[in-house]
Amino acid sequence: MLRLKLLCLNIRKHPLGSLMIVLLIAFSVALSMTVNLQERAFREGSTKAAERFDLVIGGLGSETQLVLSTVYLQPAMLPLIPTQHLTELEKNPQVQWAAPLAFGDFYQGMPLVGTNKAFIAHNYTLQQGRNFEQHYEAVVGKKTGLNIGDVFSPVHGQIGESGAHAHEAVEYRVVGVLPEEQSIWDSAILVPIESIWDIHAHHDHEDTHAHEDAHEHADLGVSAIIVKPKTFSAAYNLRAQYRNEHTQALFPAEVLVKIYSILGDSKTVLTWIASITQILVATALMMVIVLYFRQQQRQIAAWRIFGAPRHKILLFAWLSLLLLVVIAMVLGTMLGYMVAQVIANALSAKSGFAMPVYLQGEDAYHLFLLFIIAMCIALIPSFILYRQSPTQILNKD
Repeated sequence: MLRLKLLCLNIRKHPLGSLMIVLLIAFSVALSMTVNLQERAFREGSTKAAERFDLVIGGLGSETQLVLSTVYLQPAMLPLIPTQHLTELEKNPQVQWAAPLAFGDFYQGMPLVGTNKAFIAHNYTLQQGRNFEQHYEAVVGKKTGLNIGDVFSPVHGQIGESGAHAHEAVEYRVVGVLPEEQSIWDSAILVPIESIWDIHAHHDHEDTHAHEDAHEHADLGVSAIIVKPKTFSAAYNLRAQYRNEHTQALFPAEVLVKIYSILGDSKTVLTWIASITQILVATALMMVIVLYFRQQQRQIAAWRIFGAPRHKILLFAWLSLLLLVVIAMVLGTMLGYMVAQVIANALSAKSGFAMPVYLQGEDAYHLFLLFIIAMCIALIPSFILYRQSPTQILNKD
């Protein structure tokens, strides 16, 4: 206890040098922690958001865009595919369930997603209310701000975009609320796809007679189809079947792996930058430590003259630095965690899925390695002091 008090008094006696050492080490630790935590948060968050999408079938085009639009509800113009594919899949013995997705309409900036009852029944347990039964009923995400019984009118496109217009004659009534799951779907509004077809069929063909609606609905098509295969082999069979000159079929997980490979390259670059920065920090740290001990030379010489053993002075100098290192590593870890959390929250607001930031064993191992390195670095100036005699120190001054 007495030794700890002496160490604290020694640090307080040289506040500037102590502060510089703590700040340099804390910055180095925070930089490493932020890169590692944020990269892991993105991987886990994006993977969890895609769990319910086993197989996605859509029109020809970018695989990445199809995943971004269907899984993460990022607005984009997707080519439509005929509804006959949905009918075929619903009758296919290899399919457990299939659900269409149709996009394009919004309410106060929140996306309306046209789908069927199966998509809700197989993916959610409603927090309130029931699944939709009628064409103009809606099941809403928890963060939409809508409650059971609320009535609203959608808008085609985003307000301010070219071609955006309100469907003033259309009213949806909320009949169910989904549980919150920390994803973009918390702000989604799920409606029967027949209502989406009906709205746009009448908008595009205002003179159309009622008996022609069914044919028009079939012509409108769907943006994508989500398929739940019964088995792994069925999933691969279906993907092969719908990979043709008219449609594409993909596993979102495979597309995410490609994205992660790109992110892996980015992480490598960031890691190299962080490593170079840490080398510069370590160099600066050595200079600060040398200056820090030079400030204490006269004090250490006095201890030696009054009979303090060399090994105890070496231990005291070494422990003084280690105490600063521990303080710096704790502060750096806290700072890195907070920065990673701020970045994750900002990216979550844009990407639409939660990014969990947390520490795990890998981070503790990384911190332990940094501590070992710091222990070794701290020995260098301590040994320099150990080798010097009190007369050499006083003569220099």
